[in-house]
Amino acid sequence: MDRNELLSPEQKRLIAKHQIYILGPENIQNQLMRDLFRYELQCYPGLSPDIHAFPVSSNLHGGHRLLLIDAGCRDMDYFLESYEFVERIMPYFKIVGFFNLKETWGKERRAIDAGVKGFFYETDSVSVLCEGIYTLFIEGLWIPKGGLFEPAVPDADQGEGKVERREAEAVAKLLTRRELQILRLLQNGYTNEAIGEQLKIGISTVKTHLYNTYKKIGVSNRAEAIVWTVRYLKVKV
Repeated sequence: MDRNELLSPEQKRLIAKHQIYILGPENIQNQLMRDLFRYELQCYPGLSPDIHAFPVSSNLHGGHRLLLIDAGCRDMDYFLESYEFVERIMPYFKIVGFFNLKETWGKERRAIDAGVKGFFYETDSVSVLCEGIYTLFIEGLWIPKGGLFEPAVPDADQGEGKVERREAEAVAKLLTRRELQILRLLQNGYTNEAIGEQLKIGISTVKTHLYNTYKKIGVSNRAEAIVWTVRYLKVKV
């Protein structure tokens, strides 16, 4: 890969079948981001401040639609509960991400529960942005390394929600210390290679731990494992 390229040709090829839409004002920053995606990712994003400007469906033949929402121009606490977000966005876009977030926002877990898959902050570099877009399309979730997520303090759950949490807590007790460590690193955005370096174990060992952990907690992929960890894992390791 050329040293000046942010993604490899193969990564760009994989992204090419997907579509990106940017929901935000047509200001210089967002226009530059759109042009960056065209150059670095070789895709052609739509840009508009109006959600109605984007089609509610598409014929991507196996590709997905990613909606990136500019958090710098709206009250995000209110937006998570808004009609636009709940009724006009979440039912129609498989992947939704927020960008221009303040690092002090602190509502990421709530956004994950609402279905948001990606989080990009005001201080993120261009390389982080491109890596995150690629990861969203390939793995379905982007939490930056060192992410701000903490397990939620249990609330007064009732009915099925309370039973589900109790079952998850029972499953967590079956996890080994190493499996708990790996889940925490996943939660903080570590790749398999980075997990191996952090724990001083080989990639094949990391993959074996992940396979066993997925079976125990009842998930099938990395994204689901991260969401499970954010929602239920309270054990500190």
